[in-house]
Amino acid sequence: MDLDCIVVGAGPAGLSAALTLGRARRRVVVLDSGEPRNHAARHMHGVLGHDGLDPAELRAKGVRELGRYGITVRSGAVDPATAAAGPDGVEVAGLQARTLVIATGLIDDTPRVGGFDAIYGISAHTCPYCDGWEHRDRRIAVLAPVERGAHLGRLLRQWSPDVVALTGGLSGIDAEEEAGLAEVGVPVVRDPVRRFVHEDGRLTAIEFEGREPLERDALFFYLANRPRTELAAALGCERDGGGYVVAEPMTRATSVDRVHAAGNCTDPSQNVPMAIADGARAGASINFRLVEDGIVQPR
Repeated sequence: MDLDCIVVGAGPAGLSAALTLGRARRRVVVLDSGEPRNHAARHMHGVLGHDGLDPAELRAKGVRELGRYGITVRSGAVDPATAAAGPDGVEVAGLQARTLVIATGLIDDTPRVGGFDAIYGISAHTCPYCDGWEHRDRRIAVLAPVERGAHLGRLLRQWSPDVVALTGGLSGIDAEEEAGLAEVGVPVVRDPVRRFVHEDGRLTAIEFEGREPLERDALFFYLANRPRTELAAALGCERDGGGYVVAEPMTRATSVDRVHAAGNCTDPSQNVPMAIADGARAGASINFRLVEDGIVQPR
């Protein structure tokens, strides 16, 4: 068997796992669907040494760095039906390897509201830690018609004194949570959202059904996350109640031998630096496993 590891997913976690393995002289191939979670983002923040970098450039730099160690990144989606895991290794997309890292990430559900696509990644975001600073002291709206709306509304008050929580016409924020938001100066608007008004992607106002428009400069939203775990499910990896892959905290090993998982497919709260660290942890633990199995270089 020529390959030591197949990495599925070329986001921060997957590329980091591959880099760690490549520097350990492991033979690795990365498979990339070309559909990153942060496809709409123009800039990446809170990443030490790369604050403000375009996420696409981080990926391109990572791919170039992997090339120094003989690691290739192949484009194309993986058909879970072709995957198999056994006592000696795994098979994915016609490739066989001793181990596998699943780093397939997740997808954020987005509002089906007119004007949203134009503001997404410019003045509409999911993560305050990633983009809150850029909208500090501006007029912020939080759209979260689910139970997380109260939490997100309170959190955004750290970046601006002018925050409004929107439920989109649903009952995500109950009366007790609304009272708690009022204590920190965050009112709740329960009317359905009709349209996001913008100028070149910069949010200027939000139109509703049943009330006057509300002038806003930025939107932070949460509807739902959907982990990309079809491959993990096909291999029989344990998943939690939210559908995320269960991985051992230190080694990132899953319930299936020789299969590890890292990044947002295991934990929706990970941002880019966390995912990089998670991938490095998975790569290091796989190398240690191979050494323990007697698979060492040169050979």
